[in-house]
Amino acid sequence: MGRGRSLRGALAAALVVLAVVAVPPASSSGRTAADPTVPSSLADRYLAVRPGLGPVTVVDVQGESSDRRLLAATLQGIVNRTEARIYLVGARSDGSDQHWLADYQARGLITVAATVDLDTAVHTFRSEVAGYVEATSSEPWTINTATSAAGAEGGVVATEATAALLDAEGIPKLADHRGRWADAVDAYEAVADEYRDQLAYGGVAIQKADGHQPRDLFVQQGVFVLFTRPSASDVDAVYDLIDTFPTRRPVYGYISDTGAEEVDAIVRLSRMGRYLVPTDTTANLSFHQAVGGAERVRPAAVDPTDVAPCTADTVNVVLSFSDGDNLVIPEGYYQGPEHWNSPQRGELPIGWGLTPAASVLMPAIWDSYVGSTTAADEVVDIMGLGYAIPSLMPEGAAFIADNMRLRAALGLRSHWALDALLSDPDADGWDAVHAAAAETGLAPDGMLLNYERWDGPAAFRTVDGVPVLASQVQGYDNGAQDIADQIQALVDAPAADRSLVTFFAVTVWESSYSALVEAMAPLQEEGVRFLTPAEAFACLPDPPATTTTTTASGAPSTPGGPAAPAIPAAPVGGTATYTG
Repeated sequence: MGRGRSLRGALAAALVVLAVVAVPPASSSGRTAADPTVPSSLADRYLAVRPGLGPVTVVDVQGESSDRRLLAATLQGIVNRTEARIYLVGARSDGSDQHWLADYQARGLITVAATVDLDTAVHTFRSEVAGYVEATSSEPWTINTATSAAGAEGGVVATEATAALLDAEGIPKLADHRGRWADAVDAYEAVADEYRDQLAYGGVAIQKADGHQPRDLFVQQGVFVLFTRPSASDVDAVYDLIDTFPTRRPVYGYISDTGAEEVDAIVRLSRMGRYLVPTDTTANLSFHQAVGGAERVRPAAVDPTDVAPCTADTVNVVLSFSDGDNLVIPEGYYQGPEHWNSPQRGELPIGWGLTPAASVLMPAIWDSYVGSTTAADEVVDIMGLGYAIPSLMPEGAAFIADNMRLRAALGLRSHWALDALLSDPDADGWDAVHAAAAETGLAPDGMLLNYERWDGPAAFRTVDGVPVLASQVQGYDNGAQDIADQIQALVDAPAADRSLVTFFAVTVWESSYSALVEAMAPLQEEGVRFLTPAEAFACLPDPPATTTTTTASGAPSTPGGPAAPAIPAAPVGGTATYTG
């Protein structure tokens, strides 16, 4: 998952020296691939509270101050705990908020009873608020401690700018967190001691104090909220506190501000057996999670017999959008007029990376995408349960097995792993993948790997015969024309010098679907064959009767191209690096 930044030397230095831990086999959940519901054993990891829907009050917070948006989000969380009834417009993006509001209404999923301002909303729902916890941005940790306390007490968060409004409505002050602690660690430890047993979620969010969009979810679910960054002096103390919470729940929010920090943080979380669901800029999650029934729309399966075999005399290319593990991508980016709603959609085969967590946290949005695909679109499971490096997890096989169960329940055929250590077909991390596939019987039809090019083959098969396509894009920040130029280089190269199928990850922050259509049109005219990931996996030749990742000489089998030496995973010299 990324923010438009490249990780250069940091990731290489970090991952090359990592020792991969042993992984035990997974336990079975008993669900089958034919079941269209998300198994409760998986869905319940994301949510402690599952409210129904009521008549909707739309609260317009466009142009409101940060203090008032904080109040609005926490009010929304408390009200939506019993029944989802408040939807905010302008919490993050007026356009995306309005888009899903209109979409839900058009599908008959919600009934809007009123559209009001924040003051009116406070008055309307005052009886449902137990009180308020006061915080101040001058002690930023108090914004997070007050959010945790509000979730435990059934209250909202106020500042000096909004307390008078609540006082006027007769809403009592529950606590004042201002001036109580010398620093963030003291504050987080004290609030954890006081409220841990009252917080329903039993997990944490790492959230900037001035980021209010997801606080409705945190209050609704009773999430413990804190903040640090790998470069901060308090990082060890904060992560020690995180490690006192159960690993079953995903970590919400976000973990870094730079690429180097992201590597440090995701390695650390993975080694702790944890995974991230990026939510730090996603609004209305306390509402979105209540819209949609228990059964999810399933995509149409690709019939391998309908896909013509790939041949070496044709340049065969897979494009797929990255970063869809971040919930703001389906909520705020994909739905735009240059992406999913582009009038050109359907002209260029492509994969759309989308976290399966969205099927639980925004089920009707998930259904909107999956239910409106064209033959040229494929929704690709990106990272399964959440963002982690399974090769480094203490129970990586169990994590991957649950990824497989979730993907299979949703009817997705392709999985996208962001575990750069797997760039080496002989890496120990593959043992966890094989164990999970053997345990569940739910291996994907194929796997995409990484966001950028790493040393290792562009295409190979696992010992289970599953085809793997590793991204060959030169840089995470490459745009549509950059990628077109790289594909043109494949066209100009001898067939023996290219893989039978080449995969390019497309950074959603840098490219749009419409831009890709324009950039790839000349290549299509030249005869380049673009495929969805599922089509690419279907077009590859069948594996030999005995499939291994390496030849007798130790070189990985690469469909349609010369064998490349199986060397330790490492970034290609001089290129940017990125895991997720």
